[in-house]
Amino acid sequence: MTLHSHREPRWEHWLLDSEDARIARLDGVTGGGVELAALSRLGVSGSIEIDERGQDIDWLTARVQHVYDPGVEGVEPWPVATMRFTSPRDRHTSFGVSYSVELLSKLSILDSASPGAFYSLAEGTRIIDTVVSLIQSTGEKRIAVTPSDKTLPNQMVFDPASTILTIINELLKAAGYWSLWVDGAGVYRVEPYEDPSQRPESHRFENGDAQVRFPDWEREQDLSNVPNVYRVYREGSDEDDGIEGVYRNEDEESPFSIPRRGFIIERSESAEVETVEEAVELATRRLRDAMSVVGRITASHAPLPLNPNEVIRHIDGTTDVRCTIQSMSLSFETGTECRAEWREVTA
Repeated sequence: MTLHSHREPRWEHWLLDSEDARIARLDGVTGGGVELAALSRLGVSGSIEIDERGQDIDWLTARVQHVYDPGVEGVEPWPVATMRFTSPRDRHTSFGVSYSVELLSKLSILDSASPGAFYSLAEGTRIIDTVVSLIQSTGEKRIAVTPSDKTLPNQMVFDPASTILTIINELLKAAGYWSLWVDGAGVYRVEPYEDPSQRPESHRFENGDAQVRFPDWEREQDLSNVPNVYRVYREGSDEDDGIEGVYRNEDEESPFSIPRRGFIIERSESAEVETVEEAVELATRRLRDAMSVVGRITASHAPLPLNPNEVIRHIDGTTDVRCTIQSMSLSFETGTECRAEWREVTA
């Protein structure tokens, strides 16, 4: 079984109900596409073109799942994205009726909901349990969770304008987890953050992968804004002096370090850290992440079962680098390639 074999690919689009159960295959799809992006708040966006064939779509509650079949013997199709319909526009011509519909990530459900009042969490609240409860409060049930006993070091209060997604992501940051994301099957993923240097390789693009990676690619470097100091702090109060942790790159072997550059480029962020050690640990992680991203590669390849933030290896001639997947853009046209953006990482 290999994805390097001869391909006869096709897309399948499935109409789902509000709980992601399949209703029927969605016929009449004539175009559209999706983009998955690591740095996007909602993770995925897209659109779809549909000819009217009596599908009887409930635009308000129905969902659609896009499944890619590579057409390779022994390789099962995989879901690329599970999305909501929004803003349908119908066109009436002598040939019939067609629809152009924007698609939204399932995270938009959480980003449009709010507690409706000030939302307060006491010191000692179990973070991940609270995240799961918040997701479920919107009616969503399909959640994959990596459990954790971590609790809030201090009270957290959110104003009424804060969305459920904002609250969840702030809690996940406090727990050292990824921001909430939804996989291709439509499952909410609650997972601990992993340093790029420690992530396994999800795929290796090597020389000779003529049926997987296309030969043309580009690389761009932005070296001017790489920081060499990172500061993480927690605001103080009348009863609390606050916490601050700083990590400085003093390594003379590093081209971005203070000694090598001769000046400081600093970034900072607030976080719900409990100790100075935790603040320094987070600052260290943030600075290493910022320093590890040194090049941006744009390339095209055949669609593969990959996700944003996963690590791939890019080998071509004298180039041999590990990269994180930043974005993937796919069209629903048969035989289309995946247009990808990768960021290089260092060990």
